[in-house]
Amino acid sequence: MKDELEAFVLAEARLLDERRFSDWLALFAEDGVYWVLTNPQQASPQEALSLFYEPKALLAMRVARLERPDMHVQSPASRTVHHVSAVEVSGELEVRSALVVAEWRAGDARWFAARVLHRLRREAQGLRIVLKRVDLIDSEAPQRAIAVPL
Repeated sequence: MKDELEAFVLAEARLLDERRFSDWLALFAEDGVYWVLTNPQQASPQEALSLFYEPKALLAMRVARLERPDMHVQSPASRTVHHVSAVEVSGELEVRSALVVAEWRAGDARWFAARVLHRLRREAQGLRIVLKRVDLIDSEAPQRAIAVPL
């Protein structure tokens, strides 16, 4: 099972790097959530503001914007490399990993480093993301607009 879950997380990263955002969105369960915290000790989104706390319906809006050629914060579009490592299966369908994202856009390079938790569920279509929690190592620092999902 570890190989299957690791392959899922790596395939998700590839979809983001290839800017296949609709395919990435399809990996989320209907009740799935993408969550990027601001507080490393945060146990729920009600405890503090989050950089992102997006149920699938909000993610769909983000994807629609990212796919527009006139989206000003993505003109020119970012190029990214999502490097996933230290993959551990920590529960039946729970995966923890380390993530480093390199982003290049308009002559500017940025780096993000995080620990990531994926909670998955088996559905008729295959594995689906119920929760993707991203704990940036500098979550409490000021962040410029993060347009491309981590």
